[in-house]
Amino acid sequence: MAHQLNSHQLVEVLAQTLSPDADSRRQAERLLNDASKTAGHHMEVLRLVASMEEADKVAIRQAAAVHFKNVIKKGWDENSEDGTDGIIISPGDRQLIKSHLVELMCTVPPQIQSQCSEAISLIASTDYPSNWQNLLPDLIQKFNSPDPNIVSGVLVTANSILKRIRYQVKSD
Repeated sequence: MAHQLNSHQLVEVLAQTLSPDADSRRQAERLLNDASKTAGHHMEVLRLVASMEEADKVAIRQAAAVHFKNVIKKGWDENSEDGTDGIIISPGDRQLIKSHLVELMCTVPPQIQSQCSEAISLIASTDYPSNWQNLLPDLIQKFNSPDPNIVSGVLVTANSILKRIRYQVKSD
């Protein structure tokens, strides 16, 4: 039975996913998988990605970013042939994620930025352009940044999104 993990429990479970002990890792992965099926789990994970600034927490923050990307990969497309593995992301949470993910991607370290970029690309493959009209304007706005890491992250994200569109056959 799936149950919601609070912030403290989530940090502990994410730390266990980094354990050299295979049994501890597997148990932590099962707990994360179960928790990913509870309402609000993905938002709690995203909060951890955004908020853990301490240098000793970078590995946990990165594990949270990878887990978030995997939850998006499995659960975002409700019409996927493979199903959503029981992951439910409410319409309100979907809007919140889309409204903050580009900004988050531009404020995190590069190793976390790549996970956020991939999550954006996964969401865009389902929602862009019809359900995420402000995605490209948000990305284009970030080109004004003097930080080359932000510009690089935006370029990688845009390439990933446009690569998916580039090879789609027009149905008109």
